[in-house]
Amino acid sequence: MREVKINIPEGYTIDEENSSFECIKFKRKELPKTWEEFCDNNPIKKEEFFVNGDCRIYEYAEGQRNPIGDANVLPSREYAEAMIALCKLIQLRDCYNEGWQPDWKTFGAKYCIIIEQDKVQSGTAYGISYLLAFKTQKIRDEFRINFKDIIEKAKILL
Repeated sequence: MREVKINIPEGYTIDEENSSFECIKFKRKELPKTWEEFCDNNPIKKEEFFVNGDCRIYEYAEGQRNPIGDANVLPSREYAEAMIALCKLIQLRDCYNEGWQPDWKTFGAKYCIIIEQDKVQSGTAYGISYLLAFKTQKIRDEFRINFKDIIEKAKILL
């Protein structure tokens, strides 16, 4: 028995319909156009994680994705921890803003916590929206001091 190892170029897959043992052809991988299509063609891999209803992180078993139940699967434990931190920050932001919501359609100043070159920064946004936006500079600065550990954990999602 002969064995031949083939390195499939990145972004390609074997074109099984047009390949033979003597001639292997490749085709570009098609990107999914819907969530369901993604689930059908991308089984869950080892070391993907999910956040349960009790906010605990669990490693997911390998297998076929379920479009209804697997939207909370994340590519690593780090992303799962960041997702929990992000949920906390959104609730805390709303508490600090006391109902104020930024109007991103207007050019007025919004006081934001941003990530720039992998560092947590304070900034003022005029035309670009940020998740952590506050009605005053003072509220933003107090929030940043009080929740710096949670912000650091969520940084990869901000």
